Amino acid sequence: MIAMSFTVSAQAQTAEAEQDASLRTEVEQLRARLARLEQLLTEKLGDAEATEAAATAPTTEQDSIDAAYAAGQTLVLPSAPTQAQSMDDAVVGPVSTGGPALNFTGLIDTYYTYNSNEPEDGTNALYYTNPNARGFGLNQIKLEMDAKTSSGVGFRGDLWFGSGARLFREGLEEGPLEDTIYIQQAYGYYGWENGAQLDVGMFGTIAGLEVAESHLNWNYSRGLLWAWNEPFSHTGARFSTPITDTFKATVMLVNGFDNTFDGNQGKSYGVQGSWAPTDRFNTTATWIHGPENGLGEDGWQRDFSWNFYGGLHEKFEIMANLDWISNTDPTDISATSWGIGGYARYNATDKFRIAQRYEYLEDTEARATGVEQSLKEYTLTFEYAPEPRFITRFEWRRDWSSVPFFGCTECSGPTTGFSTDQDTFTVGMMWILGPAE
Repeated sequence: MIAMSFTVSAQAQTAEAEQDASLRTEVEQLRARLARLEQLLTEKLGDAEATEAAATAPTTEQDSIDAAYAAGQTLVLPSAPTQAQSMDDAVVGPVSTGGPALNFTGLIDTYYTYNSNEPEDGTNALYYTNPNARGFGLNQIKLEMDAKTSSGVGFRGDLWFGSGARLFREGLEEGPLEDTIYIQQAYGYYGWENGAQLDVGMFGTIAGLEVAESHLNWNYSRGLLWAWNEPFSHTGARFSTPITDTFKATVMLVNGFDNTFDGNQGKSYGVQGSWAPTDRFNTTATWIHGPENGLGEDGWQRDFSWNFYGGLHEKFEIMANLDWISNTDPTDISATSWGIGGYARYNATDKFRIAQRYEYLEDTEARATGVEQSLKEYTLTFEYAPEPRFITRFEWRRDWSSVPFFGCTECSGPTTGFSTDQDTFTVGMMWILGPAE
């Protein structure tokens, strides 16, 4: 009997100790949460109202616990802020500078390309996003960073690494295509409740139809107009705002075309209007103009771009693009290039699509490519996307020129080493990365 009593007493003491330890842990947690609640009350209600609210609350954490137990209630601790709540209310402490959550998304874009000309330098002429003519290549691994507060303040930064990035940053230079990092975009912004937004920093151009990311276009390779007759980016300020429910206007003041450091005191301006009366049709016109061809402000560069999209059927879509650029240097010598492109896509299923593109680029004044020529290209692309985050494209593309322009190892005659055309076959694979859905 004595042994049994001792055992029961020891078990009771152990249970009591465990309960006390658990209670102390809850008290410490409640103390931290109450301090946070007092801070939130001060921020949301003001000092006076917070003081009045605090006066009616339990004076200590232990009072709260005692009151709950006396009433026969279960103690429930305040929960931590959830991701769905405003990140302005996130905990601020030694390990945080506060502010909104930083969101990361990205893209891995790889390819295999075969060029029937087998060019000696191993590059596909005119191509930016899949320049390697000898097999496998990494077009880009891209990291997008974005953050926005509930009041509309935020920033966006895009980093691009890969052979495509090297071409963006350095241009078509002799030598191997070394991989490098390309800052595609980096800007801060402020958004208003009506949809207007001000961007300041470096951002993608407002001109043109295609974009830098392969998976956001209908074809894998980028067209002639995007690569050779449009700017890629601008540094400056951009403001866009809805005028009506169907019309949006954009204006910008920038250093120029594809330069973060301005070569003169002049600035370029851009204006754009976009009209989308339905979700099956939209059209956009853009004008960019500035003194960008000399150290003074006498050499002008002008760019006009127009495009439209038409959803003729839920399975059939078309697009068109027109780009015109003219440069006038300080000596009043002008060079102009222009081109037009047409697109069509058939959406057989939600996983399989067929896209076609045809383009014509008039560069007889050698403004775009540095050679007096007329260029054409046709691209046929088969897309299979077993899920939205993984896309595979099989593509055949043919380019023509009015002069021998494309590298060709087996070509002979008066233009040895060059051909008036090239054919490429590409398999492109894209993985879109981001938070779990």
